[in-house]
Amino acid sequence: MLILRFLPFPSGFRQDSRHSEEARLSRIASLVLSRFCLGAILCVALFQGAAGKALALESLAVAAAAPSPTESGRDVGGKRVVSHTLGITFSGYLEGSYTQNFSNPSSGINQLRIFDVNANQFRPNVAKFVLEREAKVGGGIEDRVGFRVKFNVGRDSKFIGGANLSNLADFQEFYVHYVAPIGKGLDLKVGRINTLIGYEGLESPDNPNYSRSWLFGLGQPFTTFGVRASYEFSKYASFSIGGINSITSATSDATNKLMVESAFKLRPTDRVTLTLYGLFGPRNGQTPGSGGNRVQGGGTLNVRLTEKAAVVLESYYANQTNSSVLSRTKNARWDGVAGYLIYDVTEQWGLRFRSELFEDAGGYAACNGTESFPKANVCFGATPTATAPDIAQTLWETTYTLQYKPMYSLITRLEFRQDHSNKNVFQYGAGPANHQETLSLDVIYLF
Repeated sequence: MLILRFLPFPSGFRQDSRHSEEARLSRIASLVLSRFCLGAILCVALFQGAAGKALALESLAVAAAAPSPTESGRDVGGKRVVSHTLGITFSGYLEGSYTQNFSNPSSGINQLRIFDVNANQFRPNVAKFVLEREAKVGGGIEDRVGFRVKFNVGRDSKFIGGANLSNLADFQEFYVHYVAPIGKGLDLKVGRINTLIGYEGLESPDNPNYSRSWLFGLGQPFTTFGVRASYEFSKYASFSIGGINSITSATSDATNKLMVESAFKLRPTDRVTLTLYGLFGPRNGQTPGSGGNRVQGGGTLNVRLTEKAAVVLESYYANQTNSSVLSRTKNARWDGVAGYLIYDVTEQWGLRFRSELFEDAGGYAACNGTESFPKANVCFGATPTATAPDIAQTLWETTYTLQYKPMYSLITRLEFRQDHSNKNVFQYGAGPANHQETLSLDVIYLF
């Protein structure tokens, strides 16, 4: 039964009060085909010239002496070296996108999205800047001490970190790093750190698709504030555990009580990685007087089938006592499963696929946003000052992505996504619907 629910439902299950099913599907198909072809043609036209210039520059570089790391100003990881003496590097990326919503919602909002909320609009997602000194195993104490400061500017900044300077600026990470001379090296971090929970993360270049999964966007922390210890027993096993007193996520939560998060990673072979993660501790509920202990546990399985192909599976279960928005005395529960297929056709071209099932049994995780900025996690019925009516629902989606990298520092993604719910939480024109289809073009420049 779970497998049947996980697969995309046939079009006959959709509801549409404004148009016949046949006409709607025909319109969507023609729009998708035309925009997909147009996007592909534009990508090729725009980036073939860039690729040609890159090849020409490489040819010129062969004739000249290769610059040393000091002369080039970059280390082997592609980061710009600020100080060789202190070992400080600088890196980051710029990201912008455009999303076409075929339902043409009158609100201009892509329902139940987190960072790709603007319908039929360009979105300046984020400019991310990272200043870092990596702590190392071995050497003196000066070699074992490091830090990271990650600063964001742009519309994605609101939910990312815990020290919002404004709606458009935010410190995502800021922590001190020390490797204690214990065993093979005990890795210690103190401050605001990206969470251990989940497969997808905040950094767009590291995710297989442009849009985020509901498992990530609706149901897990983004960053944590506290202390974290990590130890690598061997190349086959490592463990991390953290004591935290605050988290950031799509769901507003001002709780400042101790929680524990952990992750145990196993690598039985070079091609297989299994990560088990967990989170436990008290959290506030969505309504006054509600809240209790949250338990969240799950894992990811990453299998590299060939040098070009990989499969990833993720699943988790979360339960929070006395937190259901439908019945205060009952627990809130949300859980889900997602599968990914990642295939690199060449070094430049790649295909990515995701299919996902997410259940919000207590109405706690989804539909918590309003039509005011940042317009994330919004459902039909929301206003600029109020969220949509509380509702328990099951969501499922499929995402198809064509990735093109004309050069190392430039990533482009053309993504088509189909969202479904067993309730009418999406918006078709000015009315409700149980589905949503979007086409997005995402561009990322690394520096």
